[in-house]
Amino acid sequence: MDIVLIKNGFVVDPMTNTKKKLDILIENGKITKIEENIKPFPSAKLIDATDCIVSPSFVDIHVHFRDPGQTYKEDIYTGSLAAVAGGYTTVVCMPNTQPALDEPSLIRYVIEKGEEVGLCRVLPAAAITKGRKGKELTEMALLKDAGAVYFTDDGSPVENSHIMRVAMEYAGSLGSFVADHCEDLNLSKDGVANEGEISASLGLPPLPPEAEDVMVARDCILALNTGMPVHICHVSTKTAVETIVWAKALGAHVTAEVTPHHLYLTDEEWLDFSCNAKVSPPLRTHEDIEALRWALASGIIDFIATDHAPHAHHEKLLEHQHCPPGMIGLQFALPITLELVRKDYFDIKRAIEVLSTKPAEKIGLKPPSISVGEEAEITIFNPSEEWEVNEESIKSKSKNTPLLNRKLIGKVKYTFYKGKIVYEDK
Repeated sequence: MDIVLIKNGFVVDPMTNTKKKLDILIENGKITKIEENIKPFPSAKLIDATDCIVSPSFVDIHVHFRDPGQTYKEDIYTGSLAAVAGGYTTVVCMPNTQPALDEPSLIRYVIEKGEEVGLCRVLPAAAITKGRKGKELTEMALLKDAGAVYFTDDGSPVENSHIMRVAMEYAGSLGSFVADHCEDLNLSKDGVANEGEISASLGLPPLPPEAEDVMVARDCILALNTGMPVHICHVSTKTAVETIVWAKALGAHVTAEVTPHHLYLTDEEWLDFSCNAKVSPPLRTHEDIEALRWALASGIIDFIATDHAPHAHHEKLLEHQHCPPGMIGLQFALPITLELVRKDYFDIKRAIEVLSTKPAEKIGLKPPSISVGEEAEITIFNPSEEWEVNEESIKSKSKNTPLLNRKLIGKVKYTFYKGKIVYEDK
């Protein structure tokens, strides 16, 4: 019998409203006992979780694993390695692959490849429009039947408002939803950095915040008038937050996510001219960060999604106008969220909600829970352990992040998936 005993950990589980020091016994992958002071025994693998928090594992509904078509940046194996090192056991891959995930066979391919790797649950989102070209809707019913958990043209906005409205109605009728990359391309044009003092002083092509704001407003109005759900990807501006507040107050079915980098980094990252600072939407101002943190704390923004976007080293060495936007994030979400706990934006229970239970609920997945009889999907992390972000500690195939060579606080020690240890910090 495969037996694991987790001792001396502080269990935090929003699903059972638990915040208490407890031991956990796992037998053949299932949690069989949760009590104080379970006595160790020789046949059990002992994990000493002293100074650690034991929580349900994390869920990220917005990652890029670049498979099929761009596996020199990332693949499902290396992406899964990064996920479990960050405490995640469920991820949803975006459809901006080559080819786009707009056919049932491609949806099944991602699911089967994830199952073959076996480190975490890898689920696909399907494209809203064929080829992500914004002109013709995909066969959403067939894609959902194949296993697509929702629909998005992420990386590109759905610019045509009629197509967006019909897509929302179609997806909603299937019990699913659309998620939008909100960007008015006529406003963003060739912008690189947030329009403001930094872009002006450095001579970087500006990307105005209203490029995001007007599309967020459009999607909120469509959701309000159709009664159908819409999910706003990677919210980054104060005005977008205020628009979502307005829409939710009127009863619109709007949900929103925020990335770790938009909660932590500003456009000042551009001061060394590194294209690791280039991301879409761009890094914003301190005022925007404060609005995002408040919105996450209050529930206006529903949860965190990393938008983990790997790019090869040579691509990020291109001139700022030509290098692709995006940065990796799966291993940084936990320490950045814990930073907000330390600064009293919210408590540890809310931190676990936004990393685990809330995103799971959004995609209709039973949220992981530390309960007797449940299969163990658990993350054990030390909230006070400092570690350096470097090429060795990054498990992703790509290393594109402004956080390189910086220190973060909060480290995953173990990740359990389907009852088995899939990551152990050594």
